[in-house]
Amino acid sequence: MLEADLYDILEVDRNASSVEIKKAYRKLALKYHPDKVSEEEREESEIKFKEISFAYEVLIDETKREEYDRYGSTDGMGGMPDFDFAGNPFDQFFGGNGTSAEYGGDDFYNFFNNMNGHPHHHQQRQRANRTEDAHIEVDVTLEELYKGKVIKTTSTRNIICTQCKGSGVKSSSVVSKQCTTCHGEGSVRKIKRVGPGLVAQEYVECTTCKGIGKIYRTKDKCKLCKGDRVIEETKILEFEIPKGAPDHGLITKKGESDQYPGKTAGDVILEYKCKPHDVFERQGDDLYTKMNIPLVDALCGFSKLVAVHLDGRGIQISTPTGKVVRPGDYIKLAGEGMPKAETKKSWFTSSSSGKGDLYVEVNIEFPSDNWFVEKNDLTKIKNILPTQKQKEHSVPEASMELFTDFSIIKAHDLPSYQEEAAHEEYYETGPQPSCAQQ
Repeated sequence: MLEADLYDILEVDRNASSVEIKKAYRKLALKYHPDKVSEEEREESEIKFKEISFAYEVLIDETKREEYDRYGSTDGMGGMPDFDFAGNPFDQFFGGNGTSAEYGGDDFYNFFNNMNGHPHHHQQRQRANRTEDAHIEVDVTLEELYKGKVIKTTSTRNIICTQCKGSGVKSSSVVSKQCTTCHGEGSVRKIKRVGPGLVAQEYVECTTCKGIGKIYRTKDKCKLCKGDRVIEETKILEFEIPKGAPDHGLITKKGESDQYPGKTAGDVILEYKCKPHDVFERQGDDLYTKMNIPLVDALCGFSKLVAVHLDGRGIQISTPTGKVVRPGDYIKLAGEGMPKAETKKSWFTSSSSGKGDLYVEVNIEFPSDNWFVEKNDLTKIKNILPTQKQKEHSVPEASMELFTDFSIIKAHDLPSYQEEAAHEEYYETGPQPSCAQQ
């Protein structure tokens, strides 16, 4: 018996590229996979599938393909692959999950395992056997995070009917017939496209029987839920944000989302975010604020109301007389920051408590130019303020040059030298030619 040509099996030309071979294999794999055909055609499909799988295995391997093209035979290549269809036969052709291809072996395996009522669809049902979570978003203030807050919200959700217990019909109803849409399963399969040439399936509740699998007469429906199996419930949910909570967080109420017969109730998730504050900036458990003081206070000391704290207290700072506050100084008030979030006690750790610190950045306001009223004021200041003698430069008077035309600028107005450094050119220097002697 003549051996079938591998190129004919994959329906490609002998000059086909590896990309064309892959495409041809995927197309034939979709067509001949045994899990996709009926039971009567399964044996024949298995044989055909093994043929195209073997042809692909040879032609996709450059060494095997070169040997096959040279000798026209597959002797010594292992023959037809001998695998069952309980595992994932596509992995050997797509490189498993580690492949960088657009679709891997698992994509095809999952598709075929969903065909003909394969048990894999039960896993899909389990994943979908939960109602959707409900999400709430709120903004909170820094004051509320400092003191803690309980957020109350009205929740309207579906719960299982208290009268029919989720059956949708009266307890005395016995007359029913099987749903012809889902054939009594309560769910139907839907095919959806997930990519070029690739589809997947999912199981959704049958809309005809509402997941019961049976059809009842209209007069037998539950009067409370009217056959919907669920009724509405309105309640107040409370979400507690503890003292010292972070600026952004989630608080979850387990099982407080919609209920539905045969499904686990989802959660209600509150997401809160802290709004920017006008006075304080938060860094972890510490707070930062700014304060302006005149130069005279920086030199002589002061007593001043800095800010109103997050709990309503006035924060007043009094420095000792003669205590000099310099530019760039911060005043630290220990224990006046945010409350530290409490942690549960254990055998190894104790609960964390206390507060962070408050840092006050001092900005010293200098007087404007020509602030003095009389020149005598300057003399008084010079006599009062201590002066530190610096070592003066010794330069002959004839070499002195007096500058009166100048400007004072801020540090952020200084020129930037980064661009100039990036474009700086370096030149090699060497012996220069000397002047020729006359």
